[in-house]
Amino acid sequence: MDTCRSSGVLTASAVIAAHQCRLKSVHFSANAGGPDIVTIKIWDSKDSTLTNNTELVRFIVDPQTGSSVNIEYDMHGVLAREGLYLQITNSEGSPNAATRHAVSVEFN
Repeated sequence: MDTCRSSGVLTASAVIAAHQCRLKSVHFSANAGGPDIVTIKIWDSKDSTLTNNTELVRFIVDPQTGSSVNIEYDMHGVLAREGLYLQITNSEGSPNAATRHAVSVEFN
């Protein structure tokens, strides 16, 4: 049986795993309001120091994408040698009141 762990629902940047693991899938729900552009990245990194680390996933959500999006992205168990770090940024720094996002990451 192929089992995995979950980060749980996250709304800010965070270390997901500080050890070698396999990225199974990413789920996110987002809505960008006003001029906001929300960027969600997952790095092969054990911490927030990202210099020379590999970016594994990138999603960009902006007002031009229309209404809210709900995405499941299958990563097929890609190997992260250092760990997994979730980075969430907003182009405006301080989100528009209509901007919302939530991410969960499944790994083993």
